[in-house]
Amino acid sequence: ADNGDSEDDDDNKETTNSQLPYETILDVCQDIISLDAVMNELHLGPNGGLLYCMEYIEHHFGEVLKLLKERLGIADASGLQHCRAYLLFDLPGQIELTAHSNVITKIAERLVRELDLRLVCVQLVDAAVCLTDVSKFIGASLVCTASMMRLELPCVNVLSKMDLLQDSNLGSTTDGTDNKTESDDDDSDFGCDDYDGSP
Repeated sequence: ADNGDSEDDDDNKETTNSQLPYETILDVCQDIISLDAVMNELHLGPNGGLLYCMEYIEHHFGEVLKLLKERLGIADASGLQHCRAYLLFDLPGQIELTAHSNVITKIAERLVRELDLRLVCVQLVDAAVCLTDVSKFIGASLVCTASMMRLELPCVNVLSKMDLLQDSNLGSTTDGTDNKTESDDDDSDFGCDDYDGSP
């Protein structure tokens, strides 16, 4: 899909790039396929549009790899190993991309096969949600586990946006009550210190 070459599009590209904390080697929204154009032309929602874009990238991954090698200035996998570069692939967080599709798994497999990469998945979980609601934390953990199984990659789960939380809120729920259980307050007989090692 193509947004065209209007001046407005160029302004939008500059605005997007200026908001990133790092320079991009390859921006698929600018260089490969535009989510906004897909949604407008095919009348899809955000999730359906994202899935279409990812499947498009996987189908044309040979062209993506060629463009990536050109930007990195390498001819093959040996060139990448020689420069010992670390590549960060910033992917959308929608669970549909891993729960209902294997497109990201296929892309990861081709990266490993054709560029000889050692991949690890870093999953970001919003701390502001998880640390104030135990059930949401468990739900997020299950989602991360499911993604790890689908991607078949080593995964590191990271609580993000910790800087937005005040220390006083870490142990409290949204209604201001302490996030303790009864076992935190009483002298339970099931503590590890009392365990004698018997089955």
